[in-house]
Amino acid sequence: MTASILGGMTHDFFAPVDSVSKDDRDRAEQRLREAHRLGRLDSAEFEARLSRVITAERLEELAAAVDGPLPITPASYGYRTPYEPSGPLTGTVVPAASTAGQSTAMAVVAHLSPFVIWLFGPLLIWAISPSDSYARREAAKAFNWQLVAMVIGIVVGVLGGLLPGDGNPLAGVWTVIWIALTVLGAVGAARGNDWRNPVRAALPWEVLSEGKR
Repeated sequence: MTASILGGMTHDFFAPVDSVSKDDRDRAEQRLREAHRLGRLDSAEFEARLSRVITAERLEELAAAVDGPLPITPASYGYRTPYEPSGPLTGTVVPAASTAGQSTAMAVVAHLSPFVIWLFGPLLIWAISPSDSYARREAAKAFNWQLVAMVIGIVVGVLGGLLPGDGNPLAGVWTVIWIALTVLGAVGAARGNDWRNPVRAALPWEVLSEGKR
C-alpha cells in the first residue's frame, strides 16, 4: 500500500495483528479528520470511512478503512454513483451527498437540544440515527455528557445547601461551565472534530455507546 494524502500510512505500519489498539484507532480517526478539514475528503466519504474505523477489529481492516477503496454496495450509492468505482483517497474528491450534511446537522442538534428538551433531545437523535453513523455517535456523546452534568448539578445543589448564607454561588459557576461545554460539543460536531469534553474525560461514564475507541 502506498502512502496516501493522510500522511505516510504504509502496509508495514498496519501489518495485520490480532486486534486494534485505542492508539491505532485514534491515529486513524485523526488522519481522516485532517483530510476532511483540508478538503481532501468530502463529508460523505469521511463519514463512511469513519464508521468503518470505529468498527474495525484488525489493523488490516483499519488500513482498508483509511486508505483503501470503499465497497460499491446499494448502501453506498448516496456517496458515489453505482457506475463509479471507489478508489484510494488520492483520487478526485466526489462532491458531498446531502445525507452527510444532514448527519452533521443532526449531530449538532443532538448537542444543542438539551437547552430545549434536556436529555430527551440527544436520546431522540440517537434512536432515529443509523447504527455507526456520525450523528448517532455524537448523540450518544451528548446524552452521556448531559447525564454526567445532571449528577454533578445535583451534587453541587446539595453542597450549596450546606454553605452558610443565602444563595448558592456554586450553582451559578456550574451552570456557566455546563453551557460552555455543551456549546463546545456542538461546535466540535459541526467541524467534524472528535472533541473530548474535559469533564467526561475525568468521568468517563458511558450509558449510550459512543463507538469503539
